[in-house]
Amino acid sequence: LYDIHIHLKHIPFLEPEVPTIAERHEIVAGQVMSTEVKCLRPVERVGIVYDLLKEVSHGNFPIVDTASSGTLYGTASRSMLCTLLQRRAFGQPHDVNNGHYHSNSDGTVDYAELLGPKRLSPLVQWDTIERVYPRYPTIDDVQLRPGDRNCWLDLRPYANTAPYTINETASIQRTYRLFRTLGLRFLCVVNHNNQVVGIITRVDLLPDSLSDSIMRGRNAHMTQGGGVS
Repeated sequence: LYDIHIHLKHIPFLEPEVPTIAERHEIVAGQVMSTEVKCLRPVERVGIVYDLLKEVSHGNFPIVDTASSGTLYGTASRSMLCTLLQRRAFGQPHDVNNGHYHSNSDGTVDYAELLGPKRLSPLVQWDTIERVYPRYPTIDDVQLRPGDRNCWLDLRPYANTAPYTINETASIQRTYRLFRTLGLRFLCVVNHNNQVVGIITRVDLLPDSLSDSIMRGRNAHMTQGGGVS
């Protein structure tokens, strides 16, 4: 039944056993991850969220706290972001520019101060977000009004603040088993400071993708060696 659902949802299927190529080579998570990570901040401009959802089709996005050197704060699902935008669950620009927050010399708001305890946008109850499952709104259902792009969307009440992660130095065998045993679709890859350095999806763990990762590593090593000599 599990395998049938995997195929129906067009999710790349991972075999029970780790691919042979991963057993023959010492591969770590940092070698197979994608470094083109699309991240959001815990409190983000509506326009930035809207443009990102229009630009890419990713199902989840890491939330990083730029006020603390880019550490991982949590993750936000695409369905949740679309629902919040559609329901206009964001605060107006004047909510943070009315004297409660200091402005920088260029007129922008000091982002570090936005992360105080005050909620910066209306709260949407979780049962409201999940009520439409599985027919969540898409970004094409969202219509922004003039001025909406500068509003603030506070993602802190909705973020998954305990996502599964893997260190960039972890073995690919451990990474693969995490995906298999937990039924994951993606993993945030972090360094020792809990800063996001990449993303791994199921596609990255297929034998062909692992083979490509090994070849990229060899080519990079050869290029570096040629440069030194």
